[in-house]
Amino acid sequence: MNSFKTITVKEPDIRRLILAKQLYVHGCTYSAHKDEISRMLAILNFDYSVEMILKCVATTHNIISSARGDYKFKDLWDEIVKKGLILPLKGQIFALHELRNIVQHQGSIPSIEDVSKNKTYTQDFIGSVCSEIMNLPFEKLYLSVLIKNEKLRTKILDAEKALDKQELKKCIKLCEEALKLAFFEESDVFELAGELTGYLGASKELKKVISNNYPEQYKEKDYYLPTRDLSRALLQLGQGVASMQFLDEYRIDFLKHRRAFETLNNLSDKELQSFAESSLSFITNLFLKWQEDEILK
Repeated sequence: MNSFKTITVKEPDIRRLILAKQLYVHGCTYSAHKDEISRMLAILNFDYSVEMILKCVATTHNIISSARGDYKFKDLWDEIVKKGLILPLKGQIFALHELRNIVQHQGSIPSIEDVSKNKTYTQDFIGSVCSEIMNLPFEKLYLSVLIKNEKLRTKILDAEKALDKQELKKCIKLCEEALKLAFFEESDVFELAGELTGYLGASKELKKVISNNYPEQYKEKDYYLPTRDLSRALLQLGQGVASMQFLDEYRIDFLKHRRAFETLNNLSDKELQSFAESSLSFITNLFLKWQEDEILK
C-alpha cells in the first residue's frame, strides 16, 4: 500500500490516464488477431500505455514538471520510487519494455505467449497504479468523466460500458441518442445557428417568412396549413444548414456515424466493431469541443 498525501488529479492528467487505458485496450484488440504485425502492435501499445501512466504519476507528484521530461524509462521508474511510491511488477514491466525495444528496433516478432502474458501484466500494473497511486480505479477511467453535462455524460458512459461488453449495436444506438439529446435539448446549437444566419445575410424576406407569426395572418385562408408548413420547413432548413457549422472538423465523422446507425442490421461483426469505436470517439470528442466552446448547457 502506498502511503502519500492524497492528491487531486487534474483534468489533463485524467485525460492522459484515460488515453493510457485506451492504448492498452487497442493493444488487447491487436492481441486477439494473432498475426505477426498485430502481435508487434500489441506489445508496442502495452508498453506505451505503461510509459504514459508513469509520466502521469511523475507529473502529478511533481517528480517532473512536464510529460516531456527527459528521463529514460528506467530512470523515470527509479525517480518515482525515490518519492516513496510503490510501483508493482517491476521485473515484468521492465521485461515488457525490453521486449518493446527489441520489437521496435530489431523487428523481432513476439510470440503469442509473450503477448498474452504481457497483456495480463499491463492490466495488473495499470489497475494497481491507477487505484493505489492516482486514486482513480481502472474500470472508471472513461473519457465521459470529462463531460460536465450530466445527461450527456450518462449517455456516453453507458455507450462506453456497452463497448467494453462488446454490445456494439447498443453502443452505436446510445451514441445516436446522445447526439440527438445534444442537438435538440442540451445545447444552444440552434439558437447560435439562428444568430449566424441573421448576421451572415439572411434577407428581410427570409426573416419574415420564417417568423412565428407569419403564417397566422393567413389563418382564415385555405392555404394556411401549407403556408405554415412551408414556413417551418424553411426555418428547419436554415437551422440544419447553419448547425452543421458547429460540427467543424467532425463533419465526416458525423456522416460516418449516421451511415452506421442507418445500416446497423446489415453490418458485419468487424464493421460493427469499427463503427462502434469510431462513433463513440466522434460523439465524445464533439461534446468535449462543444463544452470548451460553451455550446453545451
